[in-house]
Formats: sequence, C-alpha cells, structure tokens
Amino acid sequence: MQDQEATAVAEMGIASESHWVLPSGLGSFDLSPEAAQLPESVGSISYHQFSLRPGLEVYKYAATIRSPVTMRYSVLTGQPYLWLAVNSRGNSGYRHGDSLHDGVVPNMMYCALLRESVSHLDYPPSYHQTAGMAVSPERLRDMLQGQRLWGPIDEFLDGRFDPRVMASRPTTAQSLIAEQIDRHPYHGAMAAVFLEAKAFELLAETLRTLIDNDGSSHSWRGRRQALAARDIMMADPANPPRIEDVARQVGLSQRRLNDVFREVFGAPPLQCLVQWRLDLGRQLLAGGEASVKEVAGRLGYAHASNFSLAFTRRFGRPPTGVSGVASFHDDESA
Repeated sequence: MQDQEATAVAEMGIASESHWVLPSGLGSFDLSPEAAQLPESVGSISYHQFSLRPGLEVYKYAATIRSPVTMRYSVLTGQPYLWLAVNSRGNSGYRHGDSLHDGVVPNMMYCALLRESVSHLDYPPSYHQTAGMAVSPERLRDMLQGQRLWGPIDEFLDGRFDPRVMASRPTTAQSLIAEQIDRHPYHGAMAAVFLEAKAFELLAETLRTLIDNDGSSHSWRGRRQALAARDIMMADPANPPRIEDVARQVGLSQRRLNDVFREVFGAPPLQCLVQWRLDLGRQLLAGGEASVKEVAGRLGYAHASNFSLAFTRRFGRPPTGVSGVASFHDDESA
C-alpha cells in the first residue's frame, strides 16, 4: 500500500509524482489509477510529504520491500533542488539523469544538488527508512538571507552547478532531527511550525558539517565574524561606526573584513550597509507606523529626498509606494 500525504495547495512544497517499475518492465504507468498501487507481493510504502512553503518540503519514507522494485520520482517544477536525507535503514541504488549513479546505504547522511527532473531508486528486498527535506534555490536563498556560504552551495544558488551527491556519517544532531521528523506528535498548523524549524536545523547542521569536512573551518570562522560585524554596523543605523573600528572589534584587518564580506554577502561593507539600511527602511514603511521623513531620519539620512532616491534605485519604486506607509508628516522635501 502506498500512503502519500501532501497539501492540497499546489504552489506549496515542491510538486512531484512517483511511480513504481518492476524488473519485468511492468509499472504503474501502464495501469489505471485504481490498479496503480504497489502490489502487496512486492511491498508496502509509506511516503509522507509535508509541504511547508513554496519550494520547501520535509518528508519521511518507510518501505517494506519483498521483491525488487524501482521507484521513479519526478519533480514537476522543472527547477533544480537541494535534497537532504538521513537514510537510517536499507540499501538502494540511486540514479539521477545520465550524470549520477550511486548507492544509498544505512546510517548515512546525503546532500544532493540536483538538476534533472527524474531520479530512480532501485530497492532490493529489505526494510527502508529515510527522513529529510527538499528545497528550491529560490527558497534556499530566502532561508540563507542572501548570505554566500560555500562554493558548491553558492554555485547551486547561481544555477551554474554540476549535479552531485555528498555523503557522510550523520552527526548526532542530524540523526536526532531525522527521528524527530519521523516521530513528531503534532498536527495541522503546529506540525507545519515544528517541521519548518526542523528543516532549518537540518540545513544548518548539514552545511556546517560539509564546510568543516571540506577543511574550510577558517571560512566558517570568517562567516561568524562577518555576521558579528553586520550586527555591530546595524545596532544604530543612523550612526554606524567606522569600518576600521568594526574590523577591529571582530578581530580582522580592514582588508580581510572586505574580503570576508564579499565571500559572505557578495559586496563590501559600505555597500552592504547601504542595502541593509534600505531593507530596514522598507520594513518600517510596510509596518505603516512611520512616514518617509521619519524613516529617513531613523536611518541617518539628512534629507528625506536622498532616502527616496536611494530607495527607488534599490527597489525600483519610491518609498511612498510601499503598502502600509504612513501618510502623516510625510514631507519628502524636508
């Protein structure tokens, strides 16, 4: 029996479909929908997909396979996706397009950067159990808040990557997250909140592990210093400290701080500061509690007209066009 749980909202998660194929060539493609369930003599599958946001889903998979079968998974969006999975039990063969052929073994953590829409898993008779997540580049970019992290992930976000699968022994944290996904007690909205938190945890732990295993601990330290510098710079947006003072506070030279900012945020500190202040300005205006003039003052602009010009350059529309902007004291000529 195949039990597939997914949201009815088509734009949530990552739209996909699955089919089974026997060694004889007979598959669910060839059968009517009423007869397309996996035969009991072959096995039983429980596949739960939890679609959380557009481009993000968490899943758990358990299967008792009695006779060899291939499962064909098709992503319907046509977009690349990042697949993270803790495989607790069961061996299987994995094929992705014409470029990847690999094996999935028990007690391993897999991180796959995938481009093709179709993947195949060849299951021998055994019990199989997996839990993990899938995320699109757009959603991952949102989750990372625009940060540049690590070569393969940056290439994935830019769309210039080669499909690859990275495998390692799961950390204690990754195994625990997979177990929590598999056995969580929540339902409805609470389940969505819980599972989205697990997706962030699994992503963070996996990226940390991959970066450490890549021998880039110095880069990881640099990222922490860049994030600390961002907090210092934005503590008082109207009166930000000098860049040399920020560099000294986080233990870097000014030149190294520039390099780290380009690696993590894609731009030097001063350019990032301008962008972050404008991002904050948009949030304040969208809240509807301050006028353009007041927001400009909070961000350190001497004239609201200067703020309006910079805002329009960044977002393609003037601040007065932001939904929720307050109308009181809205004097942009001051």
